[in-house]
Amino acid sequence: MVSNGTFAKGPRIGAVLMIAALASIGGCRRSGSPAAERAARAARGTGDIVVGVAWPWAARGEVRYAEGLDMAVAEITAAGGVLGRRLVLRKEDDRESVDEGELVAQRLASDPGVAAVIGHLQSYVSVPASAIYDPSGLLMIAPTATDPELTARGYSRVFRATFTDAEVGRQMAEYAARRGYGRIGIYYIRSDYGRDLANAFEERANDLGIMIPVRQSYEPNDASGSESFGPALRGWSELGLDAIFLAGEVPSAARAIVAARKAGVTVPVIGGDAMSSGELISVAGRAAEGTVVATAFHADEPRPEVRRFATAFRQRYGVAPDAGSALGYDVVRLLAAAIERAGTALPDSVAGALRSLRDWKGVTGSFTFDSAGNLVGRSIAKMVVRDGAFEYLPDNGRSTDAGARPR
Repeated sequence: MVSNGTFAKGPRIGAVLMIAALASIGGCRRSGSPAAERAARAARGTGDIVVGVAWPWAARGEVRYAEGLDMAVAEITAAGGVLGRRLVLRKEDDRESVDEGELVAQRLASDPGVAAVIGHLQSYVSVPASAIYDPSGLLMIAPTATDPELTARGYSRVFRATFTDAEVGRQMAEYAARRGYGRIGIYYIRSDYGRDLANAFEERANDLGIMIPVRQSYEPNDASGSESFGPALRGWSELGLDAIFLAGEVPSAARAIVAARKAGVTVPVIGGDAMSSGELISVAGRAAEGTVVATAFHADEPRPEVRRFATAFRQRYGVAPDAGSALGYDVVRLLAAAIERAGTALPDSVAGALRSLRDWKGVTGSFTFDSAGNLVGRSIAKMVVRDGAFEYLPDNGRSTDAGARPR
């Protein structure tokens, strides 16, 4: 059995939900829909449990996501599988494209042998894909999509295994307040991601008494070199800022940091999770020193779950796990635990088991879902660039040297 953490309701939840799901099968079986056939196959409880995994495999080979997924499956298999059955991943490449993502979603949704889907990487692919999965009776767990829209459509089988942009902005503003930053400039990429993150940060900063004397944006396609940021950042060094909140994505966010330093802006930079890639350091170089970013995971976080996972991952692959590794690992084990708890792979039953989850301990943090499928009570980890590498940052407010000016 795969188990970790506790559930709000007792063992009867699986039986109750299964009865309800079986009743719904009887009502729609005549249609011959993939949803009805999927539910019927799950009710039989035989054969492999197939989980689709949609991801831009070719384009994002630098992320160790596949390794985290495969390690979780290997551990589950060694422990006897899920409900005594083999868990199998069916990997599909969405190419970070809305069109291709919808085609992948249609293929998976039309296959009644697929019990659930883990995907996609990008929010702009995940949101339209969810509109295909849920009506098809297919459970979806999004490991990295941070757009609040994903879980705002009332779908009953869609879950998010990471934080939202709004949560990142809010918690980073709280971090800034603990650091004693009283005047912060906001610089954001002109996209849904950048605007949502900047808005959430500014709203919480205002609540906390932080002044925002300047807020500017940049076009995603305007950032071919750091020179394109110069005019916008000119004069920021005279504003008496304590820090900059950069709501951007790499590589453009890295070039923005370079431009800020060239413009004489030496105050600390703090940013969102889309800046947590090694590309921030490879592009910005020494200009990135002291930059603090949000992240879903760091291998040096001193929790028992993280230490065990990081040690096993290094032994298996010879490298440290990244955030992608941890998210992939957690989502597979989380799904397996929910299926075990439900006593069936019926999507509605598994969704009910996920919603009853309370403080399930994963390597990226604890898992408790609200009625919409969002995580609640999750603290966001942070890391700082020091000596050309990301270092785990204990959030001790002013007692750390995080955010120091580049040497």
